[in-house]
Amino acid sequence: MDVDLRTRHTFWTATIGGILLWLPLFTTQAQIQRYNSVPTLRQSRLTLLFNMCGLMLIIVLCSWIGLMLFAKYSTCDPVGADIIKSPDQILPLFVMEVLGKYPGLPGLLIAGLTSGSLSTISSALNSLTAIITGDFVKHYRPDYSEEKLAVISKIISIVSGIIAFALVFVVAEVNKTIQVAPFATLFHGVLLGPILGAFALGIFFPFTNELGTLLAVIVSVLLSTFVGLGNIFSGRAGLLPDQKLTLSTDGCLLTNHTINDSGKNLFMPRYIGDWKESHANDSFFLKIWSISFLWQPVIGVISTFLLGIIFSGIVNIIRTNSGPKVNESLLSTSLLQLWKILLGQAYLDKWVDYDSPPFTGDPKAKLRRNNDMANCKFKDNEQAFSVSVS
Repeated sequence: MDVDLRTRHTFWTATIGGILLWLPLFTTQAQIQRYNSVPTLRQSRLTLLFNMCGLMLIIVLCSWIGLMLFAKYSTCDPVGADIIKSPDQILPLFVMEVLGKYPGLPGLLIAGLTSGSLSTISSALNSLTAIITGDFVKHYRPDYSEEKLAVISKIISIVSGIIAFALVFVVAEVNKTIQVAPFATLFHGVLLGPILGAFALGIFFPFTNELGTLLAVIVSVLLSTFVGLGNIFSGRAGLLPDQKLTLSTDGCLLTNHTINDSGKNLFMPRYIGDWKESHANDSFFLKIWSISFLWQPVIGVISTFLLGIIFSGIVNIIRTNSGPKVNESLLSTSLLQLWKILLGQAYLDKWVDYDSPPFTGDPKAKLRRNNDMANCKFKDNEQAFSVSVS
């Protein structure tokens, strides 16, 4: 229950940090395509509920596996004993030692990892292709036929896949000098955190505007980049607190491997307060850079959220008009009722459009709605004509 933001893994980083680490993923194009793949809004909500339960189970299982690995290898560090070259190889080593005697189980693990990776990559490539084709190609070449757009989208998908595959080797090289987890959460916090903050502003606050939100996103990206890069480069320089748990090679059996000097005599009890005492006099910026990487998406979300409110308020004061109104269906119903109580209906009327039909985002639904309105007008005219004739 340590509340120090520099402590890498705590109850708070696992709950608050974990929620805001995963939540931005549900505002991406890949997830929105999944929402639109089911026929009703209720089914979309059910899929999110099932996904939440499954994700919680996965996080609990991963945490349990981590505790189990530490319990098994705390007295025989396979990295320090030169049995493996990287901590990333500990789980495959554990699987082969424990399940290797059971035919098929190690292969089942590899199949699970491969299928999960392919599922994630395929949806990401599909959403990336849809964005590039829809937002760029169709925007600048509206005269292209559907057949031509289909060919272009396939080419974009192939090129994107090749680039993604090439990045595997780049990440492998980066992992030799920089830990991948802070490096990944840097991009996560810089890019996805502000997006979630912008979504929250649009859903919860009808008086926020595009200029205030854009300024907040820019400042949030710069702030998250500053904290993330500072964390990475300070870690490379050895300035960050060493919070690794105690490991030893004393329990290793004699093998053909030569035990690395770094793996000897490591069994010295280490307590949480040890690194805090040695880093008590760190500079202000070093303390900021020492914040756990799991808080980086939180920084992006909260900074965008708070700065968006402030900047939007300043823009609203400077502007002579209130700008375009927000469709009522795009706002949180409970928050809208709260603003009505706190600010009054007259104030909300300046920002909320109560007259327009509910927004669906589906052009086919809009076309159906226009056809229905036209049919109603035709029937009304027909009835009026029949009454006048009679």
